[in-house]
Amino acid sequence: MSIDESLINRLSDPDATARTEADIQSDIKLLLTTGEFDVDSPRLEEQVGDGSRRRIDIAAGATVIEVKKKLTNLDADSGYIDQLSGYVRTRMQQEQTRYNGILTDGRTWWLFETSPSADHFDLRSSFELVSDKRSQALVEWLQAVLATRSNLKPTQHNIETLLGAASPAYDQDSAYLSSLYEQVRHNPMVKLKRQLWARLLRSALGTGFVDDDKLFIDHTLLVVEASAIGHAVMGLNIIDLLNNPQGLLDGYRFRQAGIYNVIEPGFFDWILMSDEGERFLAHTVRRIAMFDWIEIEHDALKILYESVINADVRKGMGEYYTPDWLAEGVTRKTISAPLSQRILDPACGSGTFLFQAIRLITSEAEAAGWDSSTIVEHVQAHVFGLDIHPVSVMLGRVTYLLALGKHLEDRGDLWVPVHLGDSMQWYQPDDHDENIVRIDTEGPDLTTAEHTTLFSLARTLVFPLTSIDDTDTFDQLVSAMTNRAKEYTDKSRSRPKIEPILKRFGITTTHESASTLIDTFNLLCDLNAEGKDSIWGFYVRNQVRPLWLSMPNRRADVLIGNPPWVAYRYMTSDLQKKYKAFAKKYWLWEGGNVAPQQDLVALFTARAVDKYLNDEGVFGFVTPYSVLSRRAYDGFRKGKWGAHLRAHFTELWDLHELKPNDFFPVPAATVFGRRSVKPMADSPEPPHGFPKTKRVYSGKFAKYSWSLLEQQALITEETNVSIGRDTVASSPYNESVVNGATIFPKVLTFIREVEQSNSKLGQRAGMTSFESLPSVHKPWKTIPPLAAALPNEFIFEVHQGSTVLPFRSLKPSRAVLPILNQTLLTEEEIDSGDDQFRRWWKMANSLWEQYKTSQSKLSFRDNLNMHNKLNRQLTPTKHRVFYTTSGNTLAAVRNSNPTQLVEQKLLWIPSGGINEARYLTAVLNAPITTKLVSIYQSDGLMGPRDFTKYVWMLPIPRFSADLKEHQELVAMAEKSETIASKIDFGSYGFQKCRSLVREELDSEGILSKLDNLVDVLLSRSGPDGGVV
Repeated sequence: MSIDESLINRLSDPDATARTEADIQSDIKLLLTTGEFDVDSPRLEEQVGDGSRRRIDIAAGATVIEVKKKLTNLDADSGYIDQLSGYVRTRMQQEQTRYNGILTDGRTWWLFETSPSADHFDLRSSFELVSDKRSQALVEWLQAVLATRSNLKPTQHNIETLLGAASPAYDQDSAYLSSLYEQVRHNPMVKLKRQLWARLLRSALGTGFVDDDKLFIDHTLLVVEASAIGHAVMGLNIIDLLNNPQGLLDGYRFRQAGIYNVIEPGFFDWILMSDEGERFLAHTVRRIAMFDWIEIEHDALKILYESVINADVRKGMGEYYTPDWLAEGVTRKTISAPLSQRILDPACGSGTFLFQAIRLITSEAEAAGWDSSTIVEHVQAHVFGLDIHPVSVMLGRVTYLLALGKHLEDRGDLWVPVHLGDSMQWYQPDDHDENIVRIDTEGPDLTTAEHTTLFSLARTLVFPLTSIDDTDTFDQLVSAMTNRAKEYTDKSRSRPKIEPILKRFGITTTHESASTLIDTFNLLCDLNAEGKDSIWGFYVRNQVRPLWLSMPNRRADVLIGNPPWVAYRYMTSDLQKKYKAFAKKYWLWEGGNVAPQQDLVALFTARAVDKYLNDEGVFGFVTPYSVLSRRAYDGFRKGKWGAHLRAHFTELWDLHELKPNDFFPVPAATVFGRRSVKPMADSPEPPHGFPKTKRVYSGKFAKYSWSLLEQQALITEETNVSIGRDTVASSPYNESVVNGATIFPKVLTFIREVEQSNSKLGQRAGMTSFESLPSVHKPWKTIPPLAAALPNEFIFEVHQGSTVLPFRSLKPSRAVLPILNQTLLTEEEIDSGDDQFRRWWKMANSLWEQYKTSQSKLSFRDNLNMHNKLNRQLTPTKHRVFYTTSGNTLAAVRNSNPTQLVEQKLLWIPSGGINEARYLTAVLNAPITTKLVSIYQSDGLMGPRDFTKYVWMLPIPRFSADLKEHQELVAMAEKSETIASKIDFGSYGFQKCRSLVREELDSEGILSKLDNLVDVLLSRSGPDGGVV
């Protein structure tokens, strides 16, 4: 229904002549009745009903709207706000529910709500109707606040508008939950739930996980919303839950219907420990009830998650959801016998791969004439999911049900086999007994079973799995033990007896597991007496799933999914130690300067194949594109994962040339393979390692389905070139290349000269007044520019990546550095030297210590000279070559000023003279060099970027003045320098300047000549750079 434009114009202009509050009130009523709000009749001038004569201007749903002729600001209009607060509080008392308060003059809209913990009346959101062009935005803002719509289709736009982080509903609910959390955060059980939640995510995501209140609140909100959606997609009338909001989180209705392990109390039912918790749940139900979830698309839950957790947070946590079309392609490639194979996604996330696998199975089963009951029974026994992320698991379980669709209408009991668990099994020692599960009750993450803290010494729950063949039995045992432990609340009294419960499960006092279980029960009792027990049953039951699925008779025939992408440098220190130990066990550890680039994705894949895949079973995993070629994955590509485990990779998909390439934050690939073992040391090696070729998918495509992509994309078979530990540089110049110094951060080093004031005092000769340049990266960007005046001998010209063009350099930057007479000063020499510099250095050094990362152990001076990269530049040859470390095209220039320095965005090469320097710049600036080196480069979303020392993988020979082609390259470089020097750049940026140089060289025919000469040069060079 369209809204009259004149109505919006009137509302957006409260200053219009003769406009009264009654006029605005009437227009808002018209807006609510003609807009898409599903409000039958907004109530005007409704009596408050508290015995007074007060009247509410407009009442709609659970919202009070107070209208004023003109709003100014919160302070000036505090009286209006107090008036609205009184109305809202009265309504809350009368109806025992959450209530919104809106204060508006038609143009300005302020949303208020009473905070449950502090009893404040707080502003939650605001909207400004600045013109009629914002009419739809106002409607959507009000729709989210009023929550009166019905039968909305859960599209991405609707979900983001009404529930997402940009909606007023999110602002309200997040603030309300935060207030509830403040009420109960010190409760021992709530603290434990928060700690266990953090341990899971820290184990999965390393330092990318930030344990802050906001993320915990966001996850709580998502689980509550997903729980409501889970009820709705099953056709349950979620409005009925208003009579029992607690049932929203305990899954009672599902268990009544014979569906288990979908919704259960876990980390996030802490809400119910607050007096206002049920009120929050009821309001959430109303929001979710706006949508018609019966016809939901399976990716709607993924949309909900991504609309609440912003992209920066997801990236920091290593969360990269796989698009449906890619999951479909991987699933169809990997699953060859849908009606017989057991399938596991060990990092299932929100269930994208599970959905595709189930739909493939049900399609085949329907074609084979299976009935729904048989299909459901088969699927739950053959398709499994594991994930360590509690919110993802909740979404994955609902997705599992969505995939079964109509077949749920006729079935037996269903246990949804999507489990919260540590697929890596970090906490189990390498030589652990597979019939034992150990759960540390105090550790920071899951990497160790025993972790000493200030308050306890290795308090570890141990559960034997001996004689327990199925998870249902184990669940019953753990539940019975934890329920009995809840009876123990006073440590001064004796613990209850556990022997009768054990006997019920056939475990007598002489049973091999009895003593272990009794010890664990005693610990559960002690934890309960400390207020820390009730979560452990849930936690342990889920943690045992990976062990159960890794038992020989429970392993899968197919592994699929998208393993977690977490770089080694972002892992916690504990996780790094465990990662290194595990990686060495599987012969994946590379170490050295590539250690920071190693990623959990490789170890996770090897570990999953080892633990969960049958011999000759197959796997298909989405990975970063770098897995196909980077040195950090050399051991992974070899497929010899330890003494016995082998992986024979059968096919590689290179996806980095697909357009648009925005489905992951970095380019992606997919690897397929088969597991085998080498049983004895003297046994013949089974096939293993990467194939020599890969399938490259390129071109534009519509992101709808894999079958459509295969029709639209260009698919070619190409050689897969990779860099391994045995790969050596072909050029002898590789040994001469030096990295620029780490002149960082900018605000403490780089400067711009400033003019002196008109003071007659002037400035001492040999001094420079300056202001430091601001940094652009956190936390340094928070430091304002620093001003000082220093002797000129401490100020140096520094070339950066932005000052180097092909065959020409721009004016170098200037930086303050602790160098005097071509010597890097020690701290003692600085302290006893020039007073002005000493004071500057003390200030800069203090800021460095204050803002540097917690991982950095270097002083400011040592960081500047990291790996001696600054000191090496103080006695250079007269002629050097500078070239860029990254970019779309190599740029190199000859430099003949030995006093100028080079920072980390450049590399430099000393040369024996001007001719050798020109020879090198000619080779490096030839377009063919950029093209040839690209096969060795890492690839980002902007294409190959890093040159570093990869260029010397090419067989570039050492310069020889006796060779004609070398002399020709020198002559071409000299000519290019002359051409570049005559170009007027005006005020262009360095990227444009580079383009202008290349365009001019191209128009003069220089670039094509360089390509021809370099092509001949490389074709005549041997593998070590010698001439053949």
